[in-house]
Order: sequence, then structure tokens, then C-alpha cells
Amino acid sequence: MTNSQQPTETDASATDSLDPDSAPPDDPTLGDGSRATSSEQSDEEVRYRARPTIRPQLAWSALTVIVGGAIAGALFANVLGLEDRQLSVIGGMAVVFVVVAILGRLVVQMYVLRRTSYTITSSAVRYEFSLWFRTRSREVPRSKIRACQHERDRVQKVFGVGTVTVLTGGTNASLGYVEFSNVPNSEAVRDVIREQIP
Repeated sequence: MTNSQQPTETDASATDSLDPDSAPPDDPTLGDGSRATSSEQSDEEVRYRARPTIRPQLAWSALTVIVGGAIAGALFANVLGLEDRQLSVIGGMAVVFVVVAILGRLVVQMYVLRRTSYTITSSAVRYEFSLWFRTRSREVPRSKIRACQHERDRVQKVFGVGTVTVLTGGTNASLGYVEFSNVPNSEAVRDVIREQIP
């Protein structure tokens, strides 16, 4: 059956969305990223559901603090032996500013990931972000999926997660570009999405 729907972006009540802080006890796919085992045969059968992990961001945060702190400490102590100590202090303050900026960005990423869920049904691929009493979702109908790609950097590989991108012919969100970041069992997610390609 051909689905003529276009990738849509909606803003709906959170009562209709997945609670990102608690998983339904009868949903075997939520949280650990495993396949659904339900025998439902409806058009909206959930085949996969998971939430991203923030462990890579935590690792980057720790690395940023360690490396940035060491560099800043060395500059404040003027271990380079600069004649103008004030210049060394300014350099140390600049490093501290950069570290704070990076940490701020990582904190925002972690917050977004904690409020995000990914769902694959028999008819669509869906991304949901919940904030307070509102939920923002983006859905790509199965008929519009053209390909998917799997990426994993070294940090993601350590934690067994990856990024899966669903392609509909566009390269940005407005054209149906959907990305599952830091998703557990990312290779299994990629395989499930490939099964959806018409």
C-alpha cells in the first residue's frame, strides 16, 4: 500500500506522548533498545522503541574538565615561564571560558537526549522530544524512507551506541531528515529501519 503522506512535524499534548522518565511496564523495548515482542498485527505495531543514552556526553564532559583544567592550571602557574605573567593569566582565563562554553553545550545536549525517544512502527519512523507539558514530534512515513546510514565515533563505540540517520532524499529536518543520536544497539536499529524501506 502506498502512503502519500509527507514528513510531518507536530506539536501535541504530552498526554499523548511517551513519558521520557518512566517506561510502561509492558513495553519490552523501551530503555534497553531491544526489539518489540508483541504479537500485534495492526498498522501501528511498534517494532522498536528506545531512548538515547547520555554516557558519551558525560565522557566528553569529564575529558573537557580534565584537559581544560590542566591547561588552565599550567597557564595560571605560568609553567611556560612567560615574562609577562599577566598574559599567562589572561590565557588561563580564556581556557576557562572555553571549557565552560563546551560544558554548557554538553549539558544542553544531555538535557535534550534525556527528553527524547525514538520509535519505529510498521508504518513510520518517529522522533519525539518532550518538554514540560508539551511534546514535539517528527514522523517520516515508511513510503518516504529512501535509505539509512549508521555512524559511530570512538567514544560511542566504547559505550556500544551509535547514530542512525533516516534519509528521505533531503539533508535537513525540513525535508524529512531524521537522526537517532546515541541510540543503544544502533546496528539493530539500522537493520529494523532497512526493513521499512519500500
